[in-house]
Amino acid sequence: MKDCNPVDILSWSKIVLLCFLGAASPGPSLALVSANTLARGRAYGIATSLGHAVGIGLWALLTAIGLVNVVVATPAVLIAVQLLGACLVSYIGFRIISTKPSPSGSKIPLPISSSNTLIQGAVEGLLISVLNPKIALFFLAIFSHFVERNMGWTATGLLSITAASIDAGWYVAVTLTLTKASMISLLQMHSPTIMKISGTFLILIGLYLFCNIVLSTL
Repeated sequence: MKDCNPVDILSWSKIVLLCFLGAASPGPSLALVSANTLARGRAYGIATSLGHAVGIGLWALLTAIGLVNVVVATPAVLIAVQLLGACLVSYIGFRIISTKPSPSGSKIPLPISSSNTLIQGAVEGLLISVLNPKIALFFLAIFSHFVERNMGWTATGLLSITAASIDAGWYVAVTLTLTKASMISLLQMHSPTIMKISGTFLILIGLYLFCNIVLSTL
């Protein structure tokens, strides 16, 4: 099967920069990864980061093959995605608020060895990226302009892997920064307050997304 010419270096450089700027921009994803890291530890934060990266890679793939247009152009699908995203963010916010602070003298983050628990973190990361309509709009409105229409499957696969790798690298770096030894004592001292602020912030984001849905349907 004939494959199309690979994307030139300049185009890839633009795509890499765009992916980094998209990953580094504040929003529900950054709030979720940070909150999960503070609430459940480094391993859980990394699992959330990797799951989120898989979702970003999926959006990049859908953009490259043109299917992201279908999602954004179909009102029922877009509203369903928005509602699920708002509910997910709010649920995680409530869960973090209800998390009991670790006993005095214990380190933050606490190690998590259960594979099932880590899978839960990865699923949360995946869902927050897949169900975030702003990510879909980002890929449609901005990312799609840097994607060549005649890209073959090899270039398309590399594009998806590139987007996912940059996203994973950023959020894993955030997780590792939050769990550095120099940060542990500070986080331990203010753990209850940080949990409440993180959870409340996620709930407010969920309410904001829900209000946007209601206003857009009026």
